Amino acid sequence: MGGGFMDVRFTQLGPVGATVDGSAAELGGGPRTRRLLAALLLDAGRVVPAAGLAAAVWDDPPATAREQVQNTAARLRRSLAAVDGGAGCAVVRTGAGFRLDTGAAAVDLAEFRRLCRAAEAADGSETARALYGQALELWRGPALEGLEGRVLRAAADRLEEERLDCLQRRLAADLEAGRHAAAAPELAALVAAHPLRERLVELRMLALYRCGRRGEALEAYVQARSRLAEATGLDPGPALRELHAAVLADAPSLGPPAPRGAAPAVASPPSARSATEPRPAPAQLPAGAVALAGRSEEVSRLVRALEEAGGGVCVVRGQAGVGKTALALHAAHALRDRFPDGQLFADLRGADGHGGDPGDVLAAFLRALGVDGPAVPASASERAALYRTLLAGRRVLVVLDDAAGEAQVRPLLAGAAPGSAVLVTSRHRLAGLDVRLALGVPLLDDATALTLLDRWAGGGRVAVEPAAARGLVRLCGNLPLALRVVGARLAAAPHRDLGWLAHRLGDEQARLDELAHGGSDVRAALRLSYRGLSPRAKRLLRGLALLTALDYASWTAAAVLDEPLARAEAEVDGLVAAHLLEVACRDASGAVRYRMHDLVRAFARELACGRETEAVVPRVIGHWLALVREGRRAHQGVDYPGLPVPGQEEAVLDPAVRALPRAEPVRWPAGERDALVAAVRQAARVDPRACWELAAAAEYLFDLRSDLAGWYAVQQTGLAAARAAGDRRGEALMLAGLGRLRACREEWAEARGMLLTAERLFTAVGDGHGAAYAGWVLSYLDRMQGRLDEALQRCRHNAAVFEAAGDFYGLAHALRGTGQVLLARGETARVLELFTRALEAAVRGGAAWPRLCMLRWVAEARRLLGRLDEAAAGFGEILARTEDWGDLAGQSAARIGLGRIALDRGDAAAAVRQLRAAADVGRRSGQPLVHALAVPPLAEALLASGDPQAARSVLREAVEDCRVIGARPLLAALETALSALPRPGR
Repeated sequence: MGGGFMDVRFTQLGPVGATVDGSAAELGGGPRTRRLLAALLLDAGRVVPAAGLAAAVWDDPPATAREQVQNTAARLRRSLAAVDGGAGCAVVRTGAGFRLDTGAAAVDLAEFRRLCRAAEAADGSETARALYGQALELWRGPALEGLEGRVLRAAADRLEEERLDCLQRRLAADLEAGRHAAAAPELAALVAAHPLRERLVELRMLALYRCGRRGEALEAYVQARSRLAEATGLDPGPALRELHAAVLADAPSLGPPAPRGAAPAVASPPSARSATEPRPAPAQLPAGAVALAGRSEEVSRLVRALEEAGGGVCVVRGQAGVGKTALALHAAHALRDRFPDGQLFADLRGADGHGGDPGDVLAAFLRALGVDGPAVPASASERAALYRTLLAGRRVLVVLDDAAGEAQVRPLLAGAAPGSAVLVTSRHRLAGLDVRLALGVPLLDDATALTLLDRWAGGGRVAVEPAAARGLVRLCGNLPLALRVVGARLAAAPHRDLGWLAHRLGDEQARLDELAHGGSDVRAALRLSYRGLSPRAKRLLRGLALLTALDYASWTAAAVLDEPLARAEAEVDGLVAAHLLEVACRDASGAVRYRMHDLVRAFARELACGRETEAVVPRVIGHWLALVREGRRAHQGVDYPGLPVPGQEEAVLDPAVRALPRAEPVRWPAGERDALVAAVRQAARVDPRACWELAAAAEYLFDLRSDLAGWYAVQQTGLAAARAAGDRRGEALMLAGLGRLRACREEWAEARGMLLTAERLFTAVGDGHGAAYAGWVLSYLDRMQGRLDEALQRCRHNAAVFEAAGDFYGLAHALRGTGQVLLARGETARVLELFTRALEAAVRGGAAWPRLCMLRWVAEARRLLGRLDEAAAGFGEILARTEDWGDLAGQSAARIGLGRIALDRGDAAAAVRQLRAAADVGRRSGQPLVHALAVPPLAEALLASGDPQAARSVLREAVEDCRVIGARPLLAALETALSALPRPGR
């Protein structure tokens, strides 16, 4: 060698090390030194931080890792100096890391990458083939062979990907150079070793096709699709699907390229193919899922319908990503033996907004059935006629996937000839088709969703993290496509736990970004459905998505669009037909309620602009306020005290919308409960005044149905909004409502404090009417706590204020309260007169509910006066109406009255039946006082029926309730009744 340089090479495409003049160099130091060298070689010429080197050397670096890295680097530096041979190699310490300078030495990875770049830039497939071949010859085994550790294994995996990419490119160059016969066996082995690499499958199919092995090429696709479905739950990507379609169509573009300088090949005339050459029956069904969890009932229904003789059409419909195609193909594969003359398949691409041309589909079907290209008729009608002729007397199953609409499908229904059948999938309802079965595909139930997630994620990970798995299912909305993406991501990242991905999906704004993997993308699937909507339907979808309510009636759509109800309902129907909205239920008033899938909502919110948010949400809240106030006026004959706010205009409602609460003032709000709570909470963020106004106006709805939880939620939200805005009138209204709620819950002290504060605030803003409203409830507290003089004074003051304000509802309650105080004092002479005046005031208000409230006390006064028939008629009317309305407190009161009348008549058994029912209803109301009021007469009835032990039991229970809630007058009456009972054993 004399004084010349030695040939020094660093190797990592195989065992890591160095060679000098072709012989392995002794670097010493053992595996740790080799791991350090590998880490430096991967970034040769660049500084590698000491922490990065430590992570490469140890999976769990020790506390002394920095010092050990320095020592190992020093040993490696000395070893390289000994074998350098003048190449200029060195390990250099720089700052907080180290750098490997390779000098004149060769590095196999750098050489490999240089050759690959040269091949990509080569002019001609033969040159490219040679360069790719040279690059592959540099590999002497698996990259970083023999080295363990997470960091280096991950690096080795990346290098293996580079090798496979180079190999794929060399094989593509082989095919371009016309070497398909030689490439086919190599590709078969590679596909067997890497069954999920779609590019290798494409190259193999192309090689087989060019070898004249078209059937094997198609079988290769079927096998690849089956493997992908089984391993990942995914379909092949677009490139592989397009190649499959080209092979089916015998596309001229698939033929081998002509040699350079050769004349273009001349196509054989149509007659060149023998007319008697046998054609195999078409078998075009793509591979179906190996197992289809949770769809057994749907598959059974579909199979039964398709098995029926006489031909026919079945439609599988559902939202994007729900698994329509998988279900249809599963059923179709189960029926292949039933259709021995073939199975035809076409992807109609309906979701892209345009869809495939039916004429083109017919042409492809004709070719599959043996019609050579030139013999395919030119017009669609002639193609359909020939198609019918060819199918006559045959048993063929035709699967039309992803239909855009009825117009696209109808020309293809010739496949529904007797003996054959057509199976269509679509995101649309296709209601105009004459079908044997229209099968809607629902979302997965939780158990099935978890099963599929476990199958797709692999490794039994659902059992390890059950809570996180349930969270993933919820965040995916039980949508199969979303779950499949999540499963594929987890399968591709076995080092990640389920909780990590659940956390990432928890951010709604980024959720759709996370639900994309490989060829599956939830956002893309939804975008295709959205693209086919009309502009107004798109605007409606975006607007509904901005609302926080989880379901809504069609009047909400009218508010979103600011259009009449009839026009809005037409757009709602369109969204339902496109499976972007779904029917949730029919509520108590008979109205249909709709809901939007969580992922559809997230998608639509992405598309909504700021101007839409600023306009839509306040408009819907304004409609809410107008509707609730309309319902209150219809139910109670008066607006809420303090509403409307001076200077504020009420939203103008479409007459059909305004009629909803008027027609059903009690039933109408039953189905709107959750949506109303959501509207109040959303209003708190966009318009604090609208928030407390809506909460105040809606109080009657929650009171009527004894929904104390909903009542508290909206009042508390309104109070926080009013205080945040510094609105004293709003704060007073909310405190008055919360005080009345606390009174219903028998939380006397808290109620009194809130009501006194509300009274002061109303007075401070000059609202005597509002102050009287708070005073009305305070008079009730005074009476229930035995402060009868204070109660009487408040009632008389309130009556004067309400009468002056023209508030007949308030006046009726003040007069009723006066009569109740007199009853409590034992002064019964004037009570019938006062209750009758209260009834007259309620009648003047024009609403049914206040009238029934007052009728109850008129009936009670008549009972006390011995006018039992009149009293029974009144209580009977009250019971019928309150049962119709769902007013539990009203039902209990009516049954108490009827039970007392039965006692007065001496019918103890009838009294017990009525009063037990009254106590039960009172218990269900959630208001202890309503239950306790039924107990004294019930005990009296039980005693009269000869059951003193039962009487004692119910009285003791009620005594405890009244002690807890502080209802002193009632407590005293109960204790007196309890002490009057005969002692046991006497």
